[in-house]
Amino acid sequence: MKVFGMKNKIKKPATMAGCVAFWVLVWQIAAGIANKNLLLKIPLPLDTAKTLILNFNKPLFWQAVFTSLSHVLLGFVSAVVLGTLAAIIANHSRLFNALSAPIFHIIRSVPVAAFIIIAWLWVPTYFLPPFISFLMVFPIIKSQIDSGLSAVDDRLTEMAMVYGMGKLKIIKHIKIPTVLPFLRTAAITGLGIGWKSGIAAEVICNPTGSLGALLSGAKSTINYEQVFAVTLMVVILSLILENILKLLWKEKNFDTN
Repeated sequence: MKVFGMKNKIKKPATMAGCVAFWVLVWQIAAGIANKNLLLKIPLPLDTAKTLILNFNKPLFWQAVFTSLSHVLLGFVSAVVLGTLAAIIANHSRLFNALSAPIFHIIRSVPVAAFIIIAWLWVPTYFLPPFISFLMVFPIIKSQIDSGLSAVDDRLTEMAMVYGMGKLKIIKHIKIPTVLPFLRTAAITGLGIGWKSGIAAEVICNPTGSLGALLSGAKSTINYEQVFAVTLMVVILSLILENILKLLWKEKNFDTN
């Protein structure tokens, strides 16, 4: 069984590497074909990698990485905290649930770009990316926590009360273990959406010293190798953040005993 498990652990990264290599090859072939007919050439994978490596030696590039990470993580953490709080309040107040429902529907329906432009009228440029990340993640967290609270077995809760278990112990041993898997799913999904939304806000509002500003500047100067390199960095950081969250928040860690 241990050998079989080790084979699976080895096979998964190998499969992932093979898939990445396949799409890099597709990129290489497609760019090679397109570059014969286009006035502006599409950067090849090797050229993009070289540009990205050159960026690694620039302090301003790492400053942009830190700035974008701080933007998105601020919005994400705020959304997790306030989204959880909103779901708990909604679970105990029908009035709050009814009044907040149209707001959540609007947030889900309006395109991100529209929210960025509207929010830009009132929100300072530096705080716009965190705000947009928060706005996109907040309804995801709230919705999943709602589902988790609805999944709590009322009969189990009543039985626990009959046997003299207090409210705090019911919350700790019944409600929290039920809700945590929902929160984990929402957090992983929300982190990806918050990251993309935050970078999009940076591209539009162009705050100084951010990855979005680097993308916008590279596009303005027709430096497409830089556009592809920064985009590649955005993808890499997204994968790193997602895997860190999964590693720190494994399902086996849900036990609160």
